[in-house]
Amino acid sequence: MKIVGIAGSMNPQSTTKLAVQIVLKAAREAGAETELIHLAEWPMPIYDNRDDASTYSETVHRFVQKVSEADGLVIGSPEYHGSISGALKNALDFLEGRHLRDKQVAILGVAGGGMGATNTVNTLQVIMRNLHAWPLPSSPSVPSAYNAFAPDGTLKDPRLQERMETLGRELVRYVRVMNAEKQPQ
Repeated sequence: MKIVGIAGSMNPQSTTKLAVQIVLKAAREAGAETELIHLAEWPMPIYDNRDDASTYSETVHRFVQKVSEADGLVIGSPEYHGSISGALKNALDFLEGRHLRDKQVAILGVAGGGMGATNTVNTLQVIMRNLHAWPLPSSPSVPSAYNAFAPDGTLKDPRLQERMETLGRELVRYVRVMNAEKQPQ
């Protein structure tokens, strides 16, 4: 089983990346092979709906291929101006429903403010459903992210750390259940 995490932040010291890594680590410990795509390290052009998609950069083609080949996804975004990051929205615009159809997706958000990233996780839920994916019902967010992480990359709040780890384990469980349904009897 292959789980791909997408950290939708352009910040090299991204707290979104840290949160996605917590979920990916739990998924790995539950038996999945994992890979992280941190958009800060994957420069993509602006999606422009060109007639010949083959003319997009190699980074775009690799991104689409990694997402297409994944059994499940972890998608995290910082909350920017009440929504997901522009970098993540741009990356998702390169995907079509056929790339995400019936994939289970763990969603999380990270916010600088104390209210968390409710708008971000809700937006990602809508986008994933529109792309025919199955977002998991639990979508935790990290409030006050600038102060939420310990130096080792774990969350200072043990309950939130456990929620993120549970999200990773649940993703693996749901992927197994859905893939078992696809097996011929």
